[in-house]
Amino acid sequence: MQGEVIEANLDPVPTQTVHRPGFSSFKTTFPIPYAARWHRDLLIQLTLYPAVDTIEHERTAMGDEDLLNLRLIAAGTAIQVTALRDAEGVPHRPEPSDRVFLRRSVVLMEPRVSDARAVWATRRLTVQVGDRLRILSVVGDWRPHSIFDLVQSVHDRANDPFEIILSLVCRGDLAIDLRDGLRPETCVVKSKRRADLRPTA
Repeated sequence: MQGEVIEANLDPVPTQTVHRPGFSSFKTTFPIPYAARWHRDLLIQLTLYPAVDTIEHERTAMGDEDLLNLRLIAAGTAIQVTALRDAEGVPHRPEPSDRVFLRRSVVLMEPRVSDARAVWATRRLTVQVGDRLRILSVVGDWRPHSIFDLVQSVHDRANDPFEIILSLVCRGDLAIDLRDGLRPETCVVKSKRRADLRPTA
């Protein structure tokens, strides 16, 4: 048909809130809801950071989905954290403030964010009981060991031995500090969570 005019519907499409399943780790009691991918990155980094013992969610005001409010427990001390986008202003609070503000650009700093994602990607790896017990026996001397050292305790040939070590980090059996990067020489220690499970005399 000639001369027919087709009018496109230019009305804006309403945005829909993305419903994510919530983040869970050995440091959370309940799944923590989050609205953005970088929120998940922060939760992964906090889970892998040895100094943090517990991660709890604090409800955010309606309409502030770009914010993520958390309550952390570290060495018996409660720390309130607000994660916000770089364009958002930090609310003025009289000093000293009991809340830490983390910007998106800090959370996404490399190589930390990529290293944390790489470690967290191993969390569902199946670790044989024998390998797990051998590794925990090695770190039971409470001295730091490198990832490379612990690889020698892995007998499973079906999976990458480095990923097996990192999977035990995701489960809370081992602890590493990614602030210096992820390398074969990265130090691994028995996690504080595992240490708390020692029988009392």
